[in-house]
Amino acid sequence: MSNTSKSKNILVFGAHPDDIEIGMGGTVTKLSRLGYNVKLIIATLPNFTENDKKEERKMEAIRSSKVMGCPEPDFLDLPTEQMIHSRKLIGIMDKYMLDYKPAAVFTQWVGDSHQDHQALTKSVISGSRDTTDLYMYETTIPGGITEQAFRPQLFIDMTDYIEPKKSALECFESQQARCGPIWIDAIVGRAAYRGYQLNCKYAEAFEIIRISKW
Repeated sequence: MSNTSKSKNILVFGAHPDDIEIGMGGTVTKLSRLGYNVKLIIATLPNFTENDKKEERKMEAIRSSKVMGCPEPDFLDLPTEQMIHSRKLIGIMDKYMLDYKPAAVFTQWVGDSHQDHQALTKSVISGSRDTTDLYMYETTIPGGITEQAFRPQLFIDMTDYIEPKKSALECFESQQARCGPIWIDAIVGRAAYRGYQLNCKYAEAFEIIRISKW
């Protein structure tokens, strides 16, 4: 993805609030500060328990988007029964591609254990079939472990953006309470591991579906 690309729009999809921040919060911040128009799209708002309320999760995502330098996300607020790889969901993705003509699209790893993540990404892949740059960010923490293995093919140095990534994650107080005190430490630890692989301090990793040039 070149800075000279005709479009300065980047689309980033996440099934739930905090998915994007976990997988690529540093990269989102970096792209935003490089002058790209980064549009965040969140497919559904969980409302499973007394401590996981939709409005709370929405406000957390709005605060986080500001930390990363992005406009307020689009909340599709799809019912869970509509989180399937379907013509309806693909049609929504089609419209985003037509409206924004993005230079690049980022979505979740299709091998993740969460069915919402899988359905979203399959639909994004179908909807962005004419987009030249398409990437999947790394699976969520905790969970995400399956019989498949994430294959990191692209590493983005985000050493200068680790603090905004941490601050964005700290916006999700509901998830800190649910996932425990080492949740953010675990996410930062993975960024340090990916950075070590890239010979920098912190990085985020992606699988490539399609790539043109950088």
